[in-house]
Amino acid sequence: MEYNKQFFEKVFSTKRMERYFNLYPGDEARAVLHYRCNLELAEAFYTSLSVFEVTLRNALCRELETMTGRPDWYAVFPTTPGLTRLNYYITQASKQIAGRHESITPSKIVAELTLGFWVSLLNSEYERLLWKDLRRAFPFMPKKERKRKNVSAPLNTCRAGL
Repeated sequence: MEYNKQFFEKVFSTKRMERYFNLYPGDEARAVLHYRCNLELAEAFYTSLSVFEVTLRNALCRELETMTGRPDWYAVFPTTPGLTRLNYYITQASKQIAGRHESITPSKIVAELTLGFWVSLLNSEYERLLWKDLRRAFPFMPKKERKRKNVSAPLNTCRAGL
């Protein structure tokens, strides 16, 4: 089998491969090499990103449990003004778990929530309601620098690049 432009467009989609072939017009081999390098680079970051996501999730979850006094801290979102919008993500996580015919538990809900959800908790719209408690999730950050925007901005930049 020949691994040419048509093969890569068929397997990965024309839209996905378009940027690589446009970078190297007439040089399919170089475009494919660039794509393969990009895959290898993404693979190299995967473990670190996974560890980062779990660490952030667990730290924020711990503070939310402390704040609400309950392992299903998300149960207070539907009745807390300013947090009701977050209930959509909890509902989606519950549907995913139920779709796999698994019991819905706090730990499964937490595991199902995306990095985007966890990062969004640090956005300015939740500063007044959550930051006072969530800032404790970053105990090794110098107190002078432990401001919501100093945590949120780089996390949102990182997430946007994924």
